[in-house]
Amino acid sequence: MNPVDGDPPSTSIPSSLSEILGRYAAGECEFPGSKLSGAELNGINLSGADLSCVRLNDAQLMGACLAGTNLSWSFLSYANLEHVNLSNANLSLATLDGADLHKANLSLAIMRGTEMRGTNLQEANLSGAILRGADLREANLSGAYLVGVNLSDAFLSNANLSGAHLVGANLSGADLNGANIQNARFAWNTGLSEDNKLEFERRGAIFEN
Repeated sequence: MNPVDGDPPSTSIPSSLSEILGRYAAGECEFPGSKLSGAELNGINLSGADLSCVRLNDAQLMGACLAGTNLSWSFLSYANLEHVNLSNANLSLATLDGADLHKANLSLAIMRGTEMRGTNLQEANLSGAILRGADLREANLSGAYLVGVNLSDAFLSNANLSGAHLVGANLSGADLNGANIQNARFAWNTGLSEDNKLEFERRGAIFEN
């Protein structure tokens, strides 16, 4: 989006949510480094915006549309992101420890090295997402859709993957020690040996191929 009337985009960090919304409505979409911890942002639409390095710890973002947003290096610990649309968003190296992403849409999101320890991703859609090297220790991914996801070198120890859909997921180098994989569905996975499959089946996983 381009600023209206030929005005150059502002390079200053917005001091308030109202300023961000005003500048976004005027065609600007770059707000890196903004400080919005604890802000009430339920249902907000900032799709395509640059929110890199933004501070949104404890913020309320239920049902927000953040599709295609750049949230790399951002801080979203303990934020409420239930039902949020983060499809195609860039969350690389962001911190989402303890955040609530229940039923969030994270399809095709880029989440390389993202910190999500203890994060609630129950029934979230992460199909096609890139989570290489992401930290998902003790995260709740029960019933999540992880079809075609790249979880190579991800940390999933003690995570809850019960009932998750992992068809076509890349699990090369992923750490699943202690993870709950009861009724998790696997098929056509990269990075799983026959010994891995036998072990997973003993732990209650279902292989469809």
